[in-house]
Amino acid sequence: MTEYRIPDDILAAHLEGETILLDFQTKRYYHLNATASAIWKGLERHLTREAIVHELTGQFDADPGTVGAAFDDLVQDLAARGLLRP
Repeated sequence: MTEYRIPDDILAAHLEGETILLDFQTKRYYHLNATASAIWKGLERHLTREAIVHELTGQFDADPGTVGAAFDDLVQDLAARGLLRP
């Protein structure tokens, strides 16, 4: 199981159901929608993939397969941008 760490140079601001990320190295901003924001908050709390998927399945009334795929896609994208480190 891959664990992801949020680098120290990433700042997150949580605003009514969404999250804005600032990468201090690149000076770029990223906007996360409600689902991505919930995943990010789980990562901030150092939850496992399974715990985050379980939490979001109930929160968004979605099936675990859909939530798991969204999780995998998001963390791969964030890692590729340097916003998460495996």
